[in-house]
Amino acid sequence: MAAVVAILYALVGIYAGLAQQDIVARPATVECGYRIDLLRDRLVALFDQRPQRWAEAEEDANAAADLSNLLRETQALCAGSDTDLGRRIDRLIALHREFAERGRRHADARRELLAL
Repeated sequence: MAAVVAILYALVGIYAGLAQQDIVARPATVECGYRIDLLRDRLVALFDQRPQRWAEAEEDANAAADLSNLLRETQALCAGSDTDLGRRIDRLIALHREFAERGRRHADARRELLAL
């Protein structure tokens, strides 16, 4: 009986996860405030990294690209729903853009210093 309950619990969890990923088909089900809070936390995690990691590791570049895609997707889904949410997502996008530029400048300066 416990195994049946565990399997049922796993199936419900998988279904809920897949349903949450299908937000493009059902944008009304998106929790914009929650999604923006998660994006903010991911951006804070990027800011907390050491500057040496900002533009060097391929996995960090992939994570930054994923975050950029999530920001654009969230903006498309949530910008029109509430002016405060729209303002927050616009600011997150601006901060992410500034962070990426700062990382590029840091990497360029580091390469130049190493070449001296």
